Amino acid sequence: MTIKDKCGRGVIGAKKTVANLCVGLFGAMLSGQVLASSHSLLIAIDGLRGDGIENASTPNLDKLIAGTWAEGYQGAFAFYAQTMKDAAPNSGPNHVGIMTGVTAKKSGVTGNSDVHTGRYAQYPHYQSLLERHSASLNTAYLVTWSTDMQIANEADLKIDSNDAGNVNNALKIINGTYESNNWPKGTRPDSIFLFLDDVDGAGHACCFTASDTGYVDEIADVDRQIGILLDAIKARPNFAEEDWQIVMTSDHGGRGSSHGIHAADNYTIPFLVASKTAKQGYLSGIPKNYDAAPTVLAHHGLSVPSNMDGEVRGHSVQAQAPENIETDLITYLPFDGNYEDKSGNHIHAKVGGGSPEINSGGKFGQFVAINGSQEYLSLGSPVEMDFASARDFTLMTWYRVSGDQQGDPVIVGNKNWDSGSNRGTLLLANEGNGDDVGINIASTSADRKDIDPIDYTFNGWWLLVATFDRDGSATLYAGSPTGQLNIISGSIEDVGDISSSLDWNIGQDGAGTYKYNLKADLDDFAVWGRALTLDEVRALYNGGSGTEINKILNNAPTRYLNSNSSVTEGQDYQVIITAVANGQTCGLEWDATLRSRERNAKWDCAGRADPLTFQVNKVTTSGSVKKVSGYLVAQGGKGALEWDADSVSNERNAKFDEGTSGDYLTVTLQPNENETKISAIAYGRECGLEWDAKLSGGERNAKWDCHPRSDSVRIQLID
Repeated sequence: MTIKDKCGRGVIGAKKTVANLCVGLFGAMLSGQVLASSHSLLIAIDGLRGDGIENASTPNLDKLIAGTWAEGYQGAFAFYAQTMKDAAPNSGPNHVGIMTGVTAKKSGVTGNSDVHTGRYAQYPHYQSLLERHSASLNTAYLVTWSTDMQIANEADLKIDSNDAGNVNNALKIINGTYESNNWPKGTRPDSIFLFLDDVDGAGHACCFTASDTGYVDEIADVDRQIGILLDAIKARPNFAEEDWQIVMTSDHGGRGSSHGIHAADNYTIPFLVASKTAKQGYLSGIPKNYDAAPTVLAHHGLSVPSNMDGEVRGHSVQAQAPENIETDLITYLPFDGNYEDKSGNHIHAKVGGGSPEINSGGKFGQFVAINGSQEYLSLGSPVEMDFASARDFTLMTWYRVSGDQQGDPVIVGNKNWDSGSNRGTLLLANEGNGDDVGINIASTSADRKDIDPIDYTFNGWWLLVATFDRDGSATLYAGSPTGQLNIISGSIEDVGDISSSLDWNIGQDGAGTYKYNLKADLDDFAVWGRALTLDEVRALYNGGSGTEINKILNNAPTRYLNSNSSVTEGQDYQVIITAVANGQTCGLEWDATLRSRERNAKWDCAGRADPLTFQVNKVTTSGSVKKVSGYLVAQGGKGALEWDADSVSNERNAKFDEGTSGDYLTVTLQPNENETKISAIAYGRECGLEWDAKLSGGERNAKWDCHPRSDSVRIQLID
């Protein structure tokens, strides 16, 4: 019979050999259903967390995900995929799983030291299965961790190199210029496995986290390398007739500078399938990294062995989100002067205990401060929030704290937290070491799930969103004040009825009696009767600036001064002024200490701000910029804002003087209310209002920089 040699050339009676010179291509019938035009590239990126792509510059992976990298190709993606659970999230068992499609229970590989003992005869490498199915297929195995060479594999070409070396090898294999004893120049690549290790190295060097520049930069570099390979694939002479599949996944996430912990931040990884037959969207269910092998086998037309644990992915995706984000919104509490629901559903909160305070200076307008013992709000137990055993839902709030929590208090929940196995669900603070958040959900002790942790920082507004896809995953999003959207996920498909008969409380558990009480500021709290998508969470997060739900609902939004605001000469406006300093929200205040009728001006980075009166006497507009001039006077007779006569290194202290009307100031308003600047003329020089780099006792001095420079502020109109 006629089969193909390694160049794809018809050879009568030929055995698998590399002695033939590749002069041309000649189509021939392959055994089974394998198609000559089917090609696959499986990329395993060591140590890539599920949120790694979200927080790094990855234009090439983004195109694969969006289905725009090549005409006719779609991308099915999961940022919530999982590693195997029957071995620690380390490289050895998960590399074996990616390549064989089975978990540790079957492979027998539970760590990095026993890879050589794997049951590869019973559970072969997917490339061995390809070779056994059709010896004419050309398979290349490129790894950068020498232990991977202990995994039995019948691939034609096996190379152990570093990342840069193997990317270059893959490039040559794709464009037909690679040549070795068992891979003649011009050989057609049918299956390429490429393992990249440098992201893991960056994580171990510091941190597996979106806030570490080294980790994020390495992800961006890997994306650049992937882009080189994608360009080479598209440059192949017969690319239009070829049917490529790109699969990408990882072996584990991480925490701090390590991994191997049985927790969601170590389990959560990405999984991507890009091909002509993949559906466009987010993968349904709970993809696993060991789904890679069966997914590639199916692309090449092979039947997936029944003893594989993995599933073929790419053909089933989640339903698209509704057109309007407010669809299925159950309750919305902006905390603007009260605890009323502004969604129109009248599911209001009430004080359940203590004396929560509503203050100005929230993420949007006012916020509620919960600080006292047994202090909390209650939504009761409305039928709309009975999520039973099948209803999807989402919990959301903006969250700010000034220090570690004591114990493990509840942000919002409906269960008795004396035991995490009790029925119900919770969004928790301090699920770890004092500055973490997490999710707990259970119907019984048998199906309890704890999805944690994500670390947060102090004195800045964090967006917390917990989504619950009841036949898939629960996902926790934590958006930092500085623009990183952290994401962890875990399976909840086997969790039953979570109706607890207890109230949904904010700041306490469902019983209202838990020994640890939340101490936090909350704003723009909302509940949906569906699981929000990543795209919707991105819209609410808006890179850290946030999107106020009042605006989405076309309610009267919180009022901030910007260049589109109507400001009238001769009128007074009651305002507070805040700035974001290194991720912390800081409010302009006057100091309690009075000396010679003067008080220092300061930025309180716990987010509190003193109310001021803006006395406007001049307004000018030029293009998209509006300049408003006048005086800023502290309410209660605490003085007017001035610059100090003394100058040190072109800087002057800012102060509130009770004996004068203040210095004449100009507020420069832009279309974006977060880009407002305040300046003054001091002895003929322009000086800008800034916050000091030094943080002491949670406060920064306010100063006038006469270089001139100024920090961006936001001015909120208050009643």
